[in-house]
Amino acid sequence: MKRILLTAVLALASLAAYADEGEGLTLYPHIGQNFYSSSSELDDDMFVGLGVGYRFDNPWAIEFTYLEGDADSDIPGIGDVDVDMYHLGALYHLTTRNKFTPFLAFGAGEGEYNSSGVGDDDEFQLNAGAGFKYAFTDKAHLRSDLRFFHGNNEDAVNAAISVGLHYAFGGRAAAAPAPAAPAEGDADGDGVMDSMDQCPNTPAGADVDSRGCPRDDDGDGVYNYQDDCPNTTNRKARVDGRGCYIKLDRKIDITLNLEFDFDSAEARDEHVAEVQKVADVMEEYPDSTVTMAGHTDSTGPAEYNQGLSERRAKTIADMLTNQFDIDASRVSHTGYGESQPADTNDTREGRQNNRRVVAHVEGETEELEMK
Repeated sequence: MKRILLTAVLALASLAAYADEGEGLTLYPHIGQNFYSSSSELDDDMFVGLGVGYRFDNPWAIEFTYLEGDADSDIPGIGDVDVDMYHLGALYHLTTRNKFTPFLAFGAGEGEYNSSGVGDDDEFQLNAGAGFKYAFTDKAHLRSDLRFFHGNNEDAVNAAISVGLHYAFGGRAAAAPAPAAPAEGDADGDGVMDSMDQCPNTPAGADVDSRGCPRDDDGDGVYNYQDDCPNTTNRKARVDGRGCYIKLDRKIDITLNLEFDFDSAEARDEHVAEVQKVADVMEEYPDSTVTMAGHTDSTGPAEYNQGLSERRAKTIADMLTNQFDIDASRVSHTGYGESQPADTNDTREGRQNNRRVVAHVEGETEELEMK
């Protein structure tokens, strides 16, 4: 029975968190009531007691307790029995909540039962129990304990409840409150504190990043709070002070430097770089369309040259759609034969210049002014 009581108290203590109290001597004057088991043959009695202890700077405290009582015996001829109990024990404090600090307690000592009718009866005792402290100040507490005592008689487990004033002489003084940090300001009203603000003069309400600097989500060089056109993401195009594209109202004609063999509409490898120019423009203006216009020199019948110019234009149009993935709905072709010479047909060089294809790029939107 003794081992069971001690093991139970230690197991409960190992699961508990503790509250931090000041380290130092403690004093516990108290009164209480003893409750004796029937096998003790003693009537319940009042007692007075005193506990002297030491609280460590952790959950634990040790305490020596003395209590004195006067019980009546149920055995005829015995009379009053003086009860003196001396116990050394330990307290394990749990977490403090709302000034209440519960604790577990256990210990061991001696109980002396003295009667003029029988003599002295001493026994070794174990005790275990629990209690609480309620803090009036950082040093003074109302304390109450409930203990169970077990001695030589295997069938006898007595109990005692007490209440008194627990005083801690070495209680830790309350820490002085830390000085309040100076309130931070936000001088420019952008929602970022001055200590973090790397752009301290942004207008109040401006859309800023974590550094307090204005945001430019589309990267056009105009801050969000000034940007009337927030999706100008073409880095090749110029924008105005409102963040909108600057547009020019003109048509783009691209003359391709394409040399065809005499009487031939077959593409050459060097044509690819020239067609790339048209593809780049059409990617820059997604709403644009192109017409490939084919031309010839004046050698041969006009009717034949008309067909040859159309075939040359179709060759370049097919290259644009097949090799550069420009949608066919945006590409058309036509031939003008020998009717629109760009140079004289009286020289070999002039006739070569007339064997050409011109790309006419148009769009429903105006052209952007480039940087």
